[in-house]
Amino acid sequence: MNTLLQDESLIIGSQEEIQKLKKKEAAKLLVVSDSHGSYQSLLFALRQFGAVSDALVFCGDGICDIAHLVSDAVEQPEIQAIIPPVIGVAEGNNDADLYPVRNVLSDNPYYVELKIPVFNVLETCGQRIFFTHGHKNSLYLGTAGITYAAKENNCTIALYGHTHIACGKQREGIFTVNPGSCYKPRAGQRPSCAVLELKKNSEPACIFYEISAAGCKPFFPERTL
Repeated sequence: MNTLLQDESLIIGSQEEIQKLKKKEAAKLLVVSDSHGSYQSLLFALRQFGAVSDALVFCGDGICDIAHLVSDAVEQPEIQAIIPPVIGVAEGNNDADLYPVRNVLSDNPYYVELKIPVFNVLETCGQRIFFTHGHKNSLYLGTAGITYAAKENNCTIALYGHTHIACGKQREGIFTVNPGSCYKPRAGQRPSCAVLELKKNSEPACIFYEISAAGCKPFFPERTL
């Protein structure tokens, strides 16, 4: 269960759960981005994958929806139940760097602030995972900037958003994944998310899912930007 408190690393979750994730031999990460105020779209993904995922990574442009999620979870057990024990967030170009959320510890103060980094790193299954929104990495020219940033942070996986186009590829030893937008997709795609499956000493696997109120179903993106 997620504590709904932000660790000093700016990951949302307890230090115990963050360390537990780091030591796992196998892990499943739900990757979502670009909800742009569509809280329900985020919930569609979480209701299907949240309870069975070890972490949620949100790659920006919709941190207001993450703040809504955390605030609701303080008082709604059914929302708390679909949140993974670890949440990583990154600031998008349409996000602020501070967001008020309901204080899980007390009514005084009633709200506290989440601090939102431009990028961060998670560790699990022997791998370091770089995640960011991507608006500062020249994404419309390709993934070279994201690849470079991941290498600079000693990571082998890079997660990002911004383009609203789901895609995944290997580049110079870095596995890059954009889950697409869960609300405003582009390039003829449907609203989507991604599930990243990791095992120690194995190549990562990624499955993309179309999101809808009726449920999520796998799809294979044609774009490889």
